[in-house]
Amino acid sequence: MNPEDIERRLSDAFTSQAYGAVDDNTPVPPLRLDRPATRPRRSFGRVLAPLATAAAIAAVAVGIAVHQNDNTAGHPKAQPGISGHGSSTPPNTRSTTLPAATVHVSLRLSDGSQVGVGMPIIAFLSRPVDDLKAFAAATKVTVNGKPAIGAWYCEEYTSKATPIECDWRMQNYWPAHAKIHVDLPVKGLSAGPGLVFDDSLTSDFATGPANILTVDDNAHLMTVVSDGKKIGVYPVSLGAPDTPTSRGVKVIMEKGASICMSGPGYHECGIKYTQRLTYSGEYLHAAPWNVAHIKTGIDSSNGCTNLLTNDAKKLYDFLEIGDVVNYPNANGKRMGMGDGYGDWNVPWGTWLTGGLVATH
Repeated sequence: MNPEDIERRLSDAFTSQAYGAVDDNTPVPPLRLDRPATRPRRSFGRVLAPLATAAAIAAVAVGIAVHQNDNTAGHPKAQPGISGHGSSTPPNTRSTTLPAATVHVSLRLSDGSQVGVGMPIIAFLSRPVDDLKAFAAATKVTVNGKPAIGAWYCEEYTSKATPIECDWRMQNYWPAHAKIHVDLPVKGLSAGPGLVFDDSLTSDFATGPANILTVDDNAHLMTVVSDGKKIGVYPVSLGAPDTPTSRGVKVIMEKGASICMSGPGYHECGIKYTQRLTYSGEYLHAAPWNVAHIKTGIDSSNGCTNLLTNDAKKLYDFLEIGDVVNYPNANGKRMGMGDGYGDWNVPWGTWLTGGLVATH
């Protein structure tokens, strides 16, 4: 009962009792709760009874209010609850569990692909996650039908659509000429509090020959070994001192992109036989404008590996995505994992930590 209702009822009751007690038609002021009642002109004794009655009614009203407050005290207002969506639980209602937010998984490689032995399994997650233990435990990879031992390592990715990249690899490169099967039965598994994976995936791909390239910046030569056999040595020009080539193990990411190259004294577009090594723009490619420096062993590129046109074409036709290109002594900083397929620059002990998200 609100204060207005209490005041109205008290006023009506007091007026009725007062008219019954007073024997003439002199009006009796109504009772107001915000100030003392106006004293009537009749003698005190004659209006004592109605005042007593009003007081009794007021006491009852106060009792009702107190009772209501007591009931409210017995059922305190519910405080906002914390959930995966920040919702609150209404008072006096049973809380319900909100559905978990979903995490979608996609893979870089298409079924039936053939790649080099350095190509990791790359999975993209649609949102950041807190826990990949169930995901990692469910992962099954076989090489030629036999279980392979490896691990996931995760990091932030540059794309907003797929903010987390997780790569799976073994301690060493894949064996050459192998068939690889990936099974990710993760649908319904937890990705942390309030998160669940919404799909399961499989993938089948193969490796080609074990093509391992080593670029020696001291000798300015690239040596190509395929399945353990040396098949060629090619002169190169790497990055100039102010635009160095990064050190470390790189993997061919992409072939044939039409790009423009700029550097001291040149700007060339439509570069031929491009094979990408980093997101930042290092490539193997033909550099017909830099023949003199390639032949004399002078580093003058913008960070790329410049090749004579015939050599670049030969390597473009022979190599494939996933082949390994190692720069043990290039003049730049060590390549990080996030600047391409830089997985092989992460020590195995570090890799087993899982990176951004713990996997065990």
